[in-house]
Amino acid sequence: MEKLNIKVSLANRLYPMNVTPSEEKFVRISASKIEKIIKEFREKYSVRDDQDLLAMCALQLCVKLEKLSSNKASVDQKILDDIIEMKHSISQIV
Repeated sequence: MEKLNIKVSLANRLYPMNVTPSEEKFVRISASKIEKIIKEFREKYSVRDDQDLLAMCALQLCVKLEKLSSNKASVDQKILDDIIEMKHSISQIV
């Protein structure tokens, strides 16, 4: 598959990346979101060190990912419970 060589700016540094055309959009959107979070942290906490800002951003994004993962697991369990209940109801009818 074709790879694109792109450069992504994060915390005032350029990072070269090789991505597929379908990934490029997501990489650029993600980089933009990271830059926005860094800007918010810089203003809110008066942090100036880019390394600290990147670490804070990474932590926030991982917490969000963990919450989503946890929510997905409970939704999956709810769906499974509903299917089991429907199967039980159907078996009583038949």
